[in-house]
Amino acid sequence: MKDTRLYISHNSALYFWRTNPPQYVLEGADRDIRVLRCCPTTAQDIKAFALSEAEFGPHPIDALVPPEAPRPRSILRYHIQKAQLPRHSLYPLRDGIHVASPELCFVQLCKSLSFAKAAELGMELCGTYASREEMADDGAKRDYQLAKASSLQRKTNAWQELHGLRLARRVSPYLANGAASPMETVTYLLLCLPQQYGGYNLPKPELNPELKLDREEQFLLRTTSVKPDLLWRKRGFIIEYDGEYHDDPAQAAHDNKRRIVLETLGYHVETLKKQDVFDPIAFDGFATMVAKRLGKRIRPLSLKQQYAREELRESLLVPLRNKRTPRGSTWDD
Repeated sequence: MKDTRLYISHNSALYFWRTNPPQYVLEGADRDIRVLRCCPTTAQDIKAFALSEAEFGPHPIDALVPPEAPRPRSILRYHIQKAQLPRHSLYPLRDGIHVASPELCFVQLCKSLSFAKAAELGMELCGTYASREEMADDGAKRDYQLAKASSLQRKTNAWQELHGLRLARRVSPYLANGAASPMETVTYLLLCLPQQYGGYNLPKPELNPELKLDREEQFLLRTTSVKPDLLWRKRGFIIEYDGEYHDDPAQAAHDNKRRIVLETLGYHVETLKKQDVFDPIAFDGFATMVAKRLGKRIRPLSLKQQYAREELRESLLVPLRNKRTPRGSTWDD
């Protein structure tokens, strides 16, 4: 059917964004689509879109439709969209296919997520990595963020009548830009979420900010800049996360040079190892040390906050505990 439009949403839209599409896709938001129109009316119409599982994930594929639209039996999972959509929340791809923006996708998925998993997803969208759950090795990193934390907070506060907004608004103030791996996200959330959500309520750091190097430092590291994992600039304090691949002798030697350079720049550097993140006692000691460095006091937990911390750790860490790192990948760096 001519001029038919298909609106990919929810998990299928997230899958698309995780496939590391070219950045120009994010520069082409459709300004005019507020109300969904011209949806396919038959299974044959839907088949004509030739939807690829490699692009949108396994069937059924999530799609938005207005309440009155026919919903033929097909490879789609339909989601009724009654309210008007926010401006710039759909991106045209090709041949009438539109995909929900990362921000709209985040709100849609918040309808069925816990606070911890919503925060984890928000950090991924504001970071430079994709979840490894269904991605190939070359899909783990990207050079750009899908969303900015400030923009996501602003939009979720301004948007109305969308399912998932309540949780999205609660989560968005605690998101930060620039996480480069799932374990950086986990470390940040454990340290910086308020105690009511299970965190240690520490100040937000900068994640992977670029620090320029002088000629001598460039010669030592063979690079013009360095990006520390978590940086509290005013306190002159850095946390570097060491995943399993850091045990390689060559990598360990490079890490030592990197630490020397960061200390030469005037920063105190502490290393957090993967096993210490998974050990609640070790991590508690590490967080207490970080708080002292930052001049913050960690208040004793109430019984409710203790349960919240256990739930947060379980939600963030259990899915990662037995996950194998693909050869050659640095996804848990």
